[in-house]
Amino acid sequence: MNLRLFILLIIIKILFVYIGLFGLVLFIFFYFGSGSSSSSDIAILIQNIWLTIICIIPSLFGFFKYRIAKTKDKAKSYLYSGLFVSIISGIYFTLLS
Repeated sequence: MNLRLFILLIIIKILFVYIGLFGLVLFIFFYFGSGSSSSSDIAILIQNIWLTIICIIPSLFGFFKYRIAKTKDKAKSYLYSGLFVSIISGIYFTLLS
């Protein structure tokens, strides 16, 4: 496993997850507003769906890059960083909400 690539991928994927979370917060605020409709069942369902998608995308990217990587060192770095970020962000968002 290429450690430098692994650390770089973790940093990039964590930034992606936080940018996605920021976009999700803006979307929910602009679509539902800040009143009582922001705590409706539909808003909470959309939030749960988007958080699941945001948490799964790094691991999907890791699996995709694992399949097309030319060397095993890079392939393991892509796969392990995607799984690591997905698991940690899933635990974090579960504890947060």
